[in-house]
Amino acid sequence: MEGYLTLSRPNAWIAGFCLLLAVAFGIMWSYIALAAVAAAGLIVLYLLLRNPFWAFLAFMFSLPFATLRLIPVRGISNLAFMAVIVLFFSMLLNLRRLPAFRLGDLGAKPWLFATFIALAMLGTLFSVDQGVAAKFTGMAVTVFSLYFVGTLLLTTPERWHQAANSFLLGALASAIIILYDFFFSTRALHDGLYRAGFYTGAGAIGITISFLVAVPLALILVEKEKRPHIRVFYYLAALTSVGVILFSATRSAWLALAVLVLIEFIRRPGRTLVALGLIVVLIAGMVRAYLPSTYAQYAVRIYNAMHPEYAPQVQIGFRVENYNVALRMLASYPALGVGMNNFAAHAERFGRVSIPTDFRLNAHNAFLELLTGAGLLGGIAYILVWLLTFYEFIFVARRGPPSMRPLAIGLALGFLMFTIHSMFHSPHSVLLLAPIFALGSVMRREVLRRQVPSESG
Repeated sequence: MEGYLTLSRPNAWIAGFCLLLAVAFGIMWSYIALAAVAAAGLIVLYLLLRNPFWAFLAFMFSLPFATLRLIPVRGISNLAFMAVIVLFFSMLLNLRRLPAFRLGDLGAKPWLFATFIALAMLGTLFSVDQGVAAKFTGMAVTVFSLYFVGTLLLTTPERWHQAANSFLLGALASAIIILYDFFFSTRALHDGLYRAGFYTGAGAIGITISFLVAVPLALILVEKEKRPHIRVFYYLAALTSVGVILFSATRSAWLALAVLVLIEFIRRPGRTLVALGLIVVLIAGMVRAYLPSTYAQYAVRIYNAMHPEYAPQVQIGFRVENYNVALRMLASYPALGVGMNNFAAHAERFGRVSIPTDFRLNAHNAFLELLTGAGLLGGIAYILVWLLTFYEFIFVARRGPPSMRPLAIGLALGFLMFTIHSMFHSPHSVLLLAPIFALGSVMRREVLRRQVPSESG
């Protein structure tokens, strides 16, 4: 009996450690969940740093979180920018393991992109607002760098689909967060002007670009998918993305969505009619409760646009006015332009009168912004990058093997919707463009590579 009451030295250490743990749990119980999350985050960070492609997938997942600010650090508060930093260090730590590639396989796109950036940098030296010019030129450099990263890592069709699915998973997760905030936020209930995507004050316009790409991409990929759970995932991604676009109250996104509805009606009229029925029910049931003032204002604006005698055309008029302003600006600065996103700084000098100049509104058109900001030389070079990307997707959709065509068609339609939106806003240097440009290049490169043996044989 006495032996059981006597502690050996090892048992004493164990008993002391257990007592220490009990005290620690008692004192720090409220912090255990936070510590567990932090530990899990460090493990995920380690895995991403060890595998550049996983880091790229995390970047793709983060793209639809355009207005979610996680930390109060200006410039990197957004999830996507934090993912870019992780991806950069992952590439740096794994330089020797990265696959080799030939720059010539990418065609003219990287050279046009580099030309645009070089001329934009030169134009920054002569711009009025050099800070803004440097910021957007830096964003263009970031997009260019991520384009190269994508062409390095997206080496196989399996990886293309993994990247697309990661993006759609991010779109679904982001849409659920946005719609939950929209329907259950007290601001949404008491503020008639609340729009989906405003939950951080960053605006709903920028949030729509990812969802505009996600909708057609999911709808095209679901057509060849046989697994029920994946089909449910694609449909949920498409439906929730449509919900965000509708409740963002962004008219350019509505126009792009209307174009997609027309295309889908031609392709699959039955499915499109069902989708339109769901949209009508959604709008009828939710708009009256959550957005009466916002949609009433937009209805009045649209009516006044068709009947200008009833009200001055401030909202519509300044967009039309921008065309004349841009032409005069280009005539004065044809080669290098006025500097990236310096349109607003010069607009008053060249005839803008509809909008007070202290609002500093940009051109509200990505292509006017490019031409006036980087001049004809830089602007046309970058616009050609967009056109080449369309050509690459169409090339793969027509000449690629059947397994590649759905992804190429979905990306082409998504990029088309992005471009329509860009005619009324200025998302010319956004992170989403990097994987779109990269996927176009690598898919065309793969099709050409597969055609070489058959032609030589």
